[in-house]
Amino acid sequence: MPNPVLSIVVGTYNRRDQIQECVESIARETTVPHIVYVTDAGSTDGTVEYLNSVASDTVRPILVGEKLGQARAYNDVFDQVQTPYVCWISDDNVIVDNGLDRAVAVLQGNARIGMIALKVRDKIGPFTKAPYIGGLSSLGVLNVNQGMLPTKVMKEVGGFSELFRDYGIDPDITAKVLFSGYDVVYSRRVAIHHYRNWSVDPSAPEYHALKAKHERSIKLYEAKYGNYLPQSVAFDFKKRLYRGLTKALGQRWGLNSAEPVAGLLPRDWHNIFNCRFISLVDPLLCAGKSYHLRQRWPSKKSIPGGPPEPALPGDC
Repeated sequence: MPNPVLSIVVGTYNRRDQIQECVESIARETTVPHIVYVTDAGSTDGTVEYLNSVASDTVRPILVGEKLGQARAYNDVFDQVQTPYVCWISDDNVIVDNGLDRAVAVLQGNARIGMIALKVRDKIGPFTKAPYIGGLSSLGVLNVNQGMLPTKVMKEVGGFSELFRDYGIDPDITAKVLFSGYDVVYSRRVAIHHYRNWSVDPSAPEYHALKAKHERSIKLYEAKYGNYLPQSVAFDFKKRLYRGLTKALGQRWGLNSAEPVAGLLPRDWHNIFNCRFISLVDPLLCAGKSYHLRQRWPSKKSIPGGPPEPALPGDC
């Protein structure tokens, strides 16, 4: 086996069929030498038996046996990683279009890029019409849902924040990489199909639990980054300009439309105008590249690892 270049870390719990699809898609779509680490939180549905059946030098089960929280479970694996690059994905993800190979090539070709978002498209749930997902944080950072980093950058920023535990770890690590002086980009092509088990019934207990986690994560995020990401004249101008353009275009401007506007999808334009760290000339700067939506921390003075963790707000 050639020396592995990439470590792929996947967390799972009681999703026997989905984790198999995920692992098989990695093998099918990935040619760079790699190791798949699957950390299991105590599954009882046959997942453990499946993982043991495919265990090898390439697929390495880590049978934790209990729920530690996503942040700690991933971090415990990140500590073991020795490959040049590392990425995290979820057990409900399916790799497509050689997405991991393409991401490795981007990182190998540009030392300034500290993380590449593996562009995700939902295949189940309320966002299937969107060409890709990836939301803006409340402070104007374009979040990375599933990402790949040089391992040295992952270790430099300290992995995921265990303060966030399960929800909000992705926006936090995106900001930490930016504050550390690295660029964050999105893969131009979709790299992952997402088959999340959605609960959209507002009366379902799962719906309320997710809503509570989401609200908690926003409070923590704003407590950590709010003083470092204040409103600015330039950022406000970008957002006002976007509102004016979308109003002028009217019905032609559907956020999830697959019809390009001036060469880009409406969602691309939305992200360019509403993210504080993406240049308005990003389409020119990234022309011909396999990535786009490049975010860059504008300050000459980086904050390695990001701001310190905040004290927990009283209602968190």
